[in-house]
Amino acid sequence: MLLHGGGGTGRAFLSQLRYLSDHRLRVLAPDMPGFGKSDDFAGVTHVSDIAPVLIDWLNLLHLSHFIIGGNSMGGRVALSLASRWPNQVSALIVLDSVGLDLPDVSVINPLTLPQSGYMAGLVFDPDRYKARTPYRTLDDARELNRGRVSFARYMEDGMIRPDPTLELSRLTMPTLLIWGREDRIVPLAYGQALNHTLPDSELVIIEQCGHLPHIEEPDVVNTAIIDFLQRRRIT
Repeated sequence: MLLHGGGGTGRAFLSQLRYLSDHRLRVLAPDMPGFGKSDDFAGVTHVSDIAPVLIDWLNLLHLSHFIIGGNSMGGRVALSLASRWPNQVSALIVLDSVGLDLPDVSVINPLTLPQSGYMAGLVFDPDRYKARTPYRTLDDARELNRGRVSFARYMEDGMIRPDPTLELSRLTMPTLLIWGREDRIVPLAYGQALNHTLPDSELVIIEQCGHLPHIEEPDVVNTAIIDFLQRRRIT
């Protein structure tokens, strides 16, 4: 299961859905509560409230074991879910995510970026992003605008603060960390600290890449995921 970042939808992982499916993996990329085509859920007011909604959904699908990954806010949700239900998570994939308490590392709220320079602050090469983005229709634009409203609500409730439900000591499953070296939103120092903290993790750094590596450099991300799963013999 792959979880999108704030303001995005499950379509963010369109390239990964195609590639991983071609490698005979069943891939789910849901719109999280309040994003895309998903409803708002009563009681979901903080980002840490999303994990129980997802675990209930996975249980309805009779998926007792799974690999979970996410970008940015989705990565934080993945970390939270994996720390609360570690016995159900076979492996963890985190792309440019928040969640640690690192007072010396500044994290930028993307909603504070000026409109004129929004994409330049989010990705390394805006033109390359535009050529590769899965968001192309008017419906996509409407869903992204709705998602930004939900994301703003989560930010108001302290999304970038450490998650009290996140117990890193419980994250003993194989973990792949993927980070854009030029990420201005969640700097590489976050990924390096997470890599040093987790007991069974490895870090892939993508050059000339910002906060959205799965869209900016999909081929690199796809190859890294399959290589990780095959080397670790995770299915």
